[in-house]
Amino acid sequence: MYIKRILIISFILAALAVPTSAQAKPPGPAGGGGGGSRVTCNLPESNAVSLEILANYYPGYWWDHTDLTIAVQAAPNVPTKYLRAINQASATWTRVLEDCFDGAITLTNVTGTQPSEQKAADIVLHYVRKAGGASFDGYAICGDHGCPNILVRSDAPLSDEYSPQYVGWVTLHETGHALGLGHTTNLYESFDLMGYGWPDLGDPVLSDCDIDGIAFVFAWAFEGSGPHAPADGPYDCSLD
Repeated sequence: MYIKRILIISFILAALAVPTSAQAKPPGPAGGGGGGSRVTCNLPESNAVSLEILANYYPGYWWDHTDLTIAVQAAPNVPTKYLRAINQASATWTRVLEDCFDGAITLTNVTGTQPSEQKAADIVLHYVRKAGGASFDGYAICGDHGCPNILVRSDAPLSDEYSPQYVGWVTLHETGHALGLGHTTNLYESFDLMGYGWPDLGDPVLSDCDIDGIAFVFAWAFEGSGPHAPADGPYDCSLD
């Protein structure tokens, strides 16, 4: 049974999709935010109307550097199948950012390195199986130029457990929040990565609008200017 998701700080859990490999396309602007985005890939198209930009609601919730790191923290006895799904989701974002921005924006998984380096990661994802029984699948609590508190669970509050695929999808979605994306404005009608329409409307999609939304958030990196907050959103998906 599909468990109704709740909103925490306006950006709780939801969906994701592992995209197919990106294909090269000529660089071009993503629209909005000032300056070209230099997006160099093609991703699947979604039915998202637009994407909210979290920095518009939470001051300081944007990145002032482009070489981001992510670490996964979990107890040593947690099921391997879920850790594998979570790390695969992280690897998906790493690959997509590399393919779509030619190294201008990167996400490096530092799990397994020195404890101090993992603790200092820009994005820290905590795998918590039960999370106190609260009714959520995952949520991101981010702040001033950092996101050290993404929580993802695998034990469903009203049944036994989620599938590894579902946990991977949740991880992709929450990492999208950590990168600065909000939800789709047509939240429950969209099967986009950042929407809530899945699985009723089909599998979620990490889309061209998602990656152009990332370019909108990081517009300063393509303008040749110093770091600054993103422009006012939402980002119009018709511009991708």
